[in-house]
Amino acid sequence: MSKDQKHEEMSKYELKRLINELEDIRGRNTELVSLYIPAGYDMSKISDFITSEQSEAENIKSKHTRTNVQDALGKIGRKVSEEHETPENGVAFFAGNVSDTEGRPDIQIWEVIPPQPIESRHYRCDKEFVLEPLQNMVVDDRVYGLIVADKSEAAIGYLQGSNVKTAYTMDSNVPGKTRAGGQSAQRFARIRKQMLKTFLTEIADKSKQAFLQKAREGKLLGIVIGGPGFVKEKLVEDDYLHKELQEKVIATESIGHSGEGALKELVQKAEESIEDSQAVKEKNLVNEFFDHLKSEDGKSEYGVEQVKQALDMGAVETILISEDLEMYEAQYKCPQGHEKTVYEREPEIDDSISCDECNEEMDLEEIGHIVDRFGEKAEEMSSELEIISTEHEEGQRLMNMSGIAAILRYRIR
Repeated sequence: MSKDQKHEEMSKYELKRLINELEDIRGRNTELVSLYIPAGYDMSKISDFITSEQSEAENIKSKHTRTNVQDALGKIGRKVSEEHETPENGVAFFAGNVSDTEGRPDIQIWEVIPPQPIESRHYRCDKEFVLEPLQNMVVDDRVYGLIVADKSEAAIGYLQGSNVKTAYTMDSNVPGKTRAGGQSAQRFARIRKQMLKTFLTEIADKSKQAFLQKAREGKLLGIVIGGPGFVKEKLVEDDYLHKELQEKVIATESIGHSGEGALKELVQKAEESIEDSQAVKEKNLVNEFFDHLKSEDGKSEYGVEQVKQALDMGAVETILISEDLEMYEAQYKCPQGHEKTVYEREPEIDDSISCDECNEEMDLEEIGHIVDRFGEKAEEMSSELEIISTEHEEGQRLMNMSGIAAILRYRIR
């Protein structure tokens, strides 16, 4: 890229897709090259480093591995030589043999200009690409804290984006109530009360370990506490929680059970309290689509071609696309000027097809992921586009219904 050209940063979604692609690539030997370059680095020194590594690769015993590593470094070296300066957030290169056929290498290269700054220079040649610095960029590390508890068990976890994650699970030794009378019953009650205090203290300690650092970093959006009995109230009302966490409690909810399995139930019950979370936003949008579909009011469409038609008309308010939908838009053109758009999974896309109008061969002019194509059109039409996780039930329902849907501004049929 020349100095005068704009360095285009990837969006988080684009980066997530690329990470998924790179994660699936495995080298037969240590022949996959990863290179991270922070902003402001002297690119001529990087070129010298790559040349040095190519020379070092001469010491690799396996001829195939040696050739593949040198060729991968060569591709990166040519890219680096085109860069007069690093982009604002730095740049990362990944190169290596992706061929499934031994002895017939296919050296590919990826250039990544990330949405957040690369912190340090890093180089490695391995059986897989080094992706952790990029993976950290696509994770929204803001969370809601979740605590579910009763007198017998408890679970502490997070709602991060659309995902519920468990941090700790605990079982108590608090016995059930006894029917015995007299002094022994009073003594038993005192022991039981003390054991419950001990368990509540343990819950508070684990909550502190899970949430306090997040709270001090400004990344704890709130804490929701739930359970079937009185324990959830005692945690708050009797000041067991650390003061800084006490101030973060936004709701207490009654739910049917406690333990790890109740964390997702707590999220569902507390939707109004955490309505700004990504998970709740996604669920509400998918449910809104299904409400329109059920009422047959004409303000819903699903399926790629139906949604595209509505989008072209400017009728779409919000497009919903499943994060698991791997669909590509291919545009073809024949010598007579006829055009055709085809939607397929990439391995099924042909370089040419027959024209429906004149039977001449149509060549593949352009191909792009459906999110990129629909995103560009959505921006043009002032429509919103939401990527929907499949980590929750509503996201799975969307994926089962073609993976793409739209909420319309007005009826079009």
